[in-house]
Amino acid sequence: MKTKIPEILAPAGTYEALEAAVKAGCDAVYAGGSFFSARAYAGNFDEAEYLKAIDFCHLHGVKIYLTLNTLLKPDEIERVPAYVTPYYKAGLDAVLVQDMGVLKVLKENFPDLPIHASTQMSIASSYGALLAKELGLERIVPARELSLEEIRSIREKADIEIETFVHGAMCFAYSGKCLFSSFAGGRSGNRGRCAQPCRQCYELSYSGLGGPASNTAGRKRDAGKYPEVHEYIMSLKDLCTIRELPLLIDAGIDSFKIEGRMKNAYYVALAVSSYREARDLYLELKEKEGAERFELLSPAAKQRYETFIGKRMDDLRDIYNRGGFYSGYYLTEKGREMAAFKRPNHIGLPVGRVEKIKAPKIAIRLEKELHKQDIIELIPVDKTGEEMQKDGIELTSSEDGKPGELIWLNGKNLKQIRPDMAVYRTRNNLLISEIEEAILKTEKTIDADCVIEAKIGKPLEIRLSSQIKGDVPDEAVVFGSEVTVAEKAPVSAEDLISKIKKSGGSGVRVGNVECRLDDLAFVRMSEFNALRREAMEMLKEKIVAGYHR
Repeated sequence: MKTKIPEILAPAGTYEALEAAVKAGCDAVYAGGSFFSARAYAGNFDEAEYLKAIDFCHLHGVKIYLTLNTLLKPDEIERVPAYVTPYYKAGLDAVLVQDMGVLKVLKENFPDLPIHASTQMSIASSYGALLAKELGLERIVPARELSLEEIRSIREKADIEIETFVHGAMCFAYSGKCLFSSFAGGRSGNRGRCAQPCRQCYELSYSGLGGPASNTAGRKRDAGKYPEVHEYIMSLKDLCTIRELPLLIDAGIDSFKIEGRMKNAYYVALAVSSYREARDLYLELKEKEGAERFELLSPAAKQRYETFIGKRMDDLRDIYNRGGFYSGYYLTEKGREMAAFKRPNHIGLPVGRVEKIKAPKIAIRLEKELHKQDIIELIPVDKTGEEMQKDGIELTSSEDGKPGELIWLNGKNLKQIRPDMAVYRTRNNLLISEIEEAILKTEKTIDADCVIEAKIGKPLEIRLSSQIKGDVPDEAVVFGSEVTVAEKAPVSAEDLISKIKKSGGSGVRVGNVECRLDDLAFVRMSEFNALRREAMEMLKEKIVAGYHR
């Protein structure tokens, strides 16, 4: 039996990130508008830009979901219908909600608009999933704390789509239901304005270490026995499940959600392409071997997947991670290994260790490839060799190097540098360039077939067709002036086919071409080129219009 292909769902906090997601191969994007989004400090979209985003996504067969997933006040809920209406008319594919009042208003005003339940609804059982379906929801994002077996059980007992997080930043609070930011700074995460207090450094209570309570006298009296400890105790590592993705696919999850509406286009492009390729590779291996689940693949197939994952894991760590990755609650209960105690921001990829110091140079023994202009950090250590919490000593590499090689770089703050210090790369310039060339700078096109008819005595005709949505292709037909008998050189089929395939910058890539051409037919190439451009624009307009309500 052929496995259902799960959706790769990408974040889009800016239009640039949205384009990156689509170019990287996502199946759907989620993006916030100017109001009511759980990421109020993302770029988000004004109305005109969001409508443009809807059309761009639909032109390339990608769905777009509006995030309306904050808790709203009465006067705000009253504004929801007017806010959603232009997006609904443009063909918005779904809305993601947390607030039950918002759900009610949407169902009353847009009964045919799919609605998805945010993870902040904390649906943690098949009973909750069945209730969600009864209320008219088509998809749920269950509580993040569920195991894979619990999610599988919900999938089997409730006929409702399931979307789960697979990559990105994770909130310390239970399924994101946090009040800490509101108490600490008057900015509620449930209103989309989280100040991220969980990313701050805190002094641990001595009572928590088995010592006296945290008071001045106690600290002075027992400073030697119970030293002060400052850690990012609530800052979680980033989620990464690309290695476990086959198991998530086997569990029947419908949509794999990548977090990152505050991230840039490079991050979005790499995360989307990585999970898209991992999904496609596993499904290819599974179908080729006729295996029902990952455990039944041959050792060679498993090794092929693992080899691919090893490279992608390094790339994903290079682009952004907080103190490493963890795989969520899918397979095991988690504890302290979930937290990035040392720092709350990007730590990069470990690439080597300091081996020698000879002022003004330092020698680094490489464990990973390093490139010129890469940014690296030397992480300070205490006298015991333990890495410290503060940021490292940042350097720009002036050398290329391969694993195992010793490279010498100009150092700084040499008194703080010790042999055996860990070296992390926080910016991989080669990777950034590769993402830019392979994804960001590419032209996203739609595929079209073409029929050209140049019959003497009849208008010149160009017919383009493309199948993006549904079973019936969209078609654009344009007519030119009457085709006449050539006085000198008649046009050839090769000439017309060559011209119709010159579509750079149009967003349309012409594949199959049928040319119905009379002998001795004359066609003005300037007119033909103008008709080609007109047909391509008309085709794109028809595709987009097919989504409008």
